[in-house]
Amino acid sequence: MDTIAQTRPSRSAPNSARFRALGTEVEVLVTDPARLHETLAHVRERFDAIDRTFSRFRLDSELARLEWQPGVRQPASPLFLELLELALRAARDTDGWFDPTVRDALEAAGYDRGIEQIEAAGPGPARPALPARQWQRIAYDRARQWVCVPPGVRLDFGGIGKGFAVDDALRTLPPGRSGVLLNAGGDLAVRGPAPAGGWRVAVAAEARTPVETTVVLRVGALATSGLGRRRWTRDGAALHHLIDPRTGVPGDSPWRTVTVAARDCAAAEVAAKTAWLMGSAGPGWLGRLGLAGRLVALDGGVETVASWPGEIVRE
Repeated sequence: MDTIAQTRPSRSAPNSARFRALGTEVEVLVTDPARLHETLAHVRERFDAIDRTFSRFRLDSELARLEWQPGVRQPASPLFLELLELALRAARDTDGWFDPTVRDALEAAGYDRGIEQIEAAGPGPARPALPARQWQRIAYDRARQWVCVPPGVRLDFGGIGKGFAVDDALRTLPPGRSGVLLNAGGDLAVRGPAPAGGWRVAVAAEARTPVETTVVLRVGALATSGLGRRRWTRDGAALHHLIDPRTGVPGDSPWRTVTVAARDCAAAEVAAKTAWLMGSAGPGWLGRLGLAGRLVALDGGVETVASWPGEIVRE
């Protein structure tokens, strides 16, 4: 669940701790150092719950259990149904550019294990890639807590799951006066009072690449989508994890990275990925939605959309 292209707090941000979860590095920052330990424990617990529910790499996840009986109504947890509904709404609102049913296509491209395993042993074997676009076939009822995933439809919540984890951890934090910034591999959001001068957030293509710009964030969320680390070669062909649902193969985009600001992290993640996949139509789509965005072309050119960003810190 990780795009790896980064939006990250700059090194001046105070009172932080890090841990690994959902295949990425998670960073917790607080304005009150006395609240760091309890905040970190809470975030760890929520991220573990997300992993146990939605991971496609765990045989004991709820997602794995639901795959055992396709075409059958099965009980589902409120957490699973909440993200499922969010993902299906995102598919509808993006006219299918975002699609949670790309899992077969993703695995056909070679992403059938964690990225660390692919880097060590290579991608999975080639097999025919089919378009996704199966999300309208999924039936569910949140009130009665059941879901029915048809045969042949396999789910991958990808980046929206990571963004949802950030949102879930922040909204369920116990009340307190400390400001919090939560960053999961480049998907980040804030809650509570910001530090003096706001949260300084560095934007870069990858965790180890130079900072391109630094923005000030006081409310809301940022997410960046791009190829980053999740790319590989197979039989001489370059492949990656951003699947075009129309074709079932990795997308081809003029953008190296797309960063979007939104009200919450899941919305920012969906918008960034969709704009990347839409290519040259991405900036106009973001503008029509009133979402602030920063798009970096493959040649290094930068295009900004709407009010991006509200504040810039010149390094």
